[in-house]
Amino acid sequence: IKSMAAPGQLRKESLQLYRDIVRAARNFRWPNEEGRPWRDVLVESARSEFEAARHLTDSEEVMRRLIVGRHCLDEAARKFEEKRQSLTREPGKPPEPAR
Repeated sequence: IKSMAAPGQLRKESLQLYRDIVRAARNFRWPNEEGRPWRDVLVESARSEFEAARHLTDSEEVMRRLIVGRHCLDEAARKFEEKRQSLTREPGKPPEPAR
């Protein structure tokens, strides 16, 4: 990762991360403790984070947030897939190895 990315590239990466978060949130259909669908909560939270960072001018800070955001999204997707597989797997069958 370059320490000083072009602003246009950071914007492109930011939009891609936001789209990926919204896409991933579609999988979270069940309600939280307050009865709100998790997908709505997750999209709202992501939107809030992106709006708060909209006026950042330090490209290293923007890049750091993009890296952390991507890592969190990847971890959530991995855990979601592991749980989905454990719920759909036949009883007594060992889990498939992680990719």
